[in-house]
Amino acid sequence: MGMILEVIPVGPLSVNCSLVVDDETGKAVIIDPGADAEKIIETAKEFEVIGIVNTHGHIDHVGQVGRIKDEFDIPFYLHPEDRYLISNEIWEGFGSYIGAVPCPEPDVELYDGMEVEVGHLRMRVIHTPGHTPGLCCFHIEEEGVLIAGDLLFKGSVGRWDLPGGDPQKLKKSLERIFSELPDDTVVVCGHYEETTIGYERKFNPYLRGGIV
Repeated sequence: MGMILEVIPVGPLSVNCSLVVDDETGKAVIIDPGADAEKIIETAKEFEVIGIVNTHGHIDHVGQVGRIKDEFDIPFYLHPEDRYLISNEIWEGFGSYIGAVPCPEPDVELYDGMEVEVGHLRMRVIHTPGHTPGLCCFHIEEEGVLIAGDLLFKGSVGRWDLPGGDPQKLKKSLERIFSELPDDTVVVCGHYEETTIGYERKFNPYLRGGIV
């Protein structure tokens, strides 16, 4: 049993769209299709795509959910506390800047502790509010990978000054992640390069003397 993980940077903000594939069955999910739908479809079409699973509802992460859903005719998963965000442009003109299409309502509600099955793979949902009320990380324990959305970045943490942000909840969510996950966990962040829990525990200035 194994996993194929394709991280596809999309759009002008380099959102990391992740394609998680069970290499035994070829079943796959697409996480955070924010922009560049054709690039995502081209990468995903050789697999059996069974769902779109979003870390959160900000438009730069849900901007192509509608297009991907139409292409593959698959359910869209989102935490219910982020439903109100999917039609929020954040800044005027931002939707057109990133080429977003209208986001459909979620078909499946994510919740803390839920397991999303991708063939033989299991993605555990960890509800980590703070950047948004419904932000969820996806932990693939057997592969030592956390798909963190905009909770955590290399050397930084998610913003709390955008719609739905709450610094106290963000602090608690980060504390939870760093208490539950081993240091060798690879973290796929919502934007830019990946990191590890151990690296951030040691070097992240927000964790060493800032928010946590």
